[in-house]
Amino acid sequence: MKELLFSCLLLVLAFPLHAAQKKPVKLTPLTDDQKMAQVLNRLTFGPRAEDFAHIKKIGTKAFIEEQLNPDKIDDSACDQMLGQYPDLLLSSWDLYQKYPPANTRIVNGIPEKVDNPNEADKKAANQKIHLILQQMDAAKLTRILYSKRQLQEVMTDFWFNHFNVTFEKNRIKWLLPAYERDVIRPYALGNFRDLLGAVAHSPAMLDYLDNVVSTVDPRYVPAADMGEYPMMANLAKPQANGKPKKNMGLNENYARELMELHTLGVDGGYTQDDVIAVARALTGWSFDGPNLLNKYPYNANPDDVFRFKFRPRMHDLGVKTVLGQSFGPNEGELEGERILDMLCQNPATAHFIATKLCSRFVSDNPPEGLVKRVAATFLKTKGDIRSCLRTIFYSGEFTDPQNYRAKVKTPLEYVASAMRVTHAEMTNPEEAANVLNLMGEPLYLCEPPTGYPDTAASWVNSSALLDRLNFGLMLLSDRPLSPGTVDLVKLDPALRSGDDGKRILNGFFKVFLRGQVSPNTQKVLYEKLGDPEVSHAMLDDKRKTFEAAQLGALVLGSPDFQKR
Repeated sequence: MKELLFSCLLLVLAFPLHAAQKKPVKLTPLTDDQKMAQVLNRLTFGPRAEDFAHIKKIGTKAFIEEQLNPDKIDDSACDQMLGQYPDLLLSSWDLYQKYPPANTRIVNGIPEKVDNPNEADKKAANQKIHLILQQMDAAKLTRILYSKRQLQEVMTDFWFNHFNVTFEKNRIKWLLPAYERDVIRPYALGNFRDLLGAVAHSPAMLDYLDNVVSTVDPRYVPAADMGEYPMMANLAKPQANGKPKKNMGLNENYARELMELHTLGVDGGYTQDDVIAVARALTGWSFDGPNLLNKYPYNANPDDVFRFKFRPRMHDLGVKTVLGQSFGPNEGELEGERILDMLCQNPATAHFIATKLCSRFVSDNPPEGLVKRVAATFLKTKGDIRSCLRTIFYSGEFTDPQNYRAKVKTPLEYVASAMRVTHAEMTNPEEAANVLNLMGEPLYLCEPPTGYPDTAASWVNSSALLDRLNFGLMLLSDRPLSPGTVDLVKLDPALRSGDDGKRILNGFFKVFLRGQVSPNTQKVLYEKLGDPEVSHAMLDDKRKTFEAAQLGALVLGSPDFQKR
């Protein structure tokens, strides 16, 4: 089997996967079927047969508008599946009480500190806490595989990546379900300013980028004015051992990423002084919760726990200058709101967001003309995400033949599209998550604030391609560690093992690629039928037996399927 996989790997490497490969000078305009395939491959996590039937019935434009308005799509069947994960409906505070850390016990709803928990208790507590992550993984995969609101899931994944946080840091373990549920998904197709504001007020982001403990800093406050900040003076007192407290004072992490990754972009025209000024304006943007500027036992109003809280006594009251505009003095929380408004109205933000959207839906290096038109739409509509997407989907560049199958699927897109096209019944979501971990894209565990990359160069290498081929074979063979079950014959009677390898391959070309197989892929796969590793026969044997699962894995591993 290893020899077969290695042979398959060589097959894939024989074709260019990288999106930056040279294109022929003359390209034939896309057919209507190819235009529909382009829409389905970009607006969904991979088309199923019924998706093609649906788009043919209602038309491409109607399908796009339908996906842009997910609230009008009946998704009750998927909602019923999601009922298996009730913890994801709980508040962060309820999750904390249900799965407390090892150094905390809950007594009548009140957290109390546990001194020096042993290793066994730590391990047991961590295992229970990771049940939250397992349910998050399973719910995300359920939506991706079965939801009819595919574009909403694509955009939820897009924005989560844009505003990335990781499960493993600090209190995000308990904050993550609410972050995706209440912050990202509701605004995924809405207004960018609303989305940015929800993220800025989110305990998950404030904790991830350390703004939760960012306070007025004596470096930026005249000594004569420090008396205005009694809380800061108290927080700055040394520890019992005489050493200064860690992580006290101004923290620039969120302010920097707010401009570099969330809005303006790395070349957005801001300076280090602007970063410091934004960080000063955002001091006091925090939240309340156990083990967070609080003493045990922690007893608070449940409605306030793990919710945004502006702490005026931690806020820098002075004047700040950001990108030439003044904020303060004494404006409190309003300063941060005004800065968010200013950033969303900046042309650099419009261009940065437009570039990322065009890269996701058109090509790794999107045409600058399209980017500028999307940026203009962003500014004209004050950040309306639907309008920006319409500009992309109805553009000539979107259906330009040089952008057809120009994107290489990320591991998540590959696994999702393989399971969707095979109508796999997901029986073990934990194994699907393990596969993504092996491929380098574990869900909710990306540590850098940049999130996972969306370009071919990041995912195309021999090890990654071998993992994809192995997954395809595992999925179609229904092996014990497969995340789902597949009935190939139910998909198409032609997908049955037998002695006619060409018939089987043609069946997979039809089902997996809608017949749109490149001449090179077709030629090389036909030639592979003569390989003893594929035909299970010696070269001089007259009778050969071809296993459908192996031939299907070859097609799933081909460049034609790994591109979208």
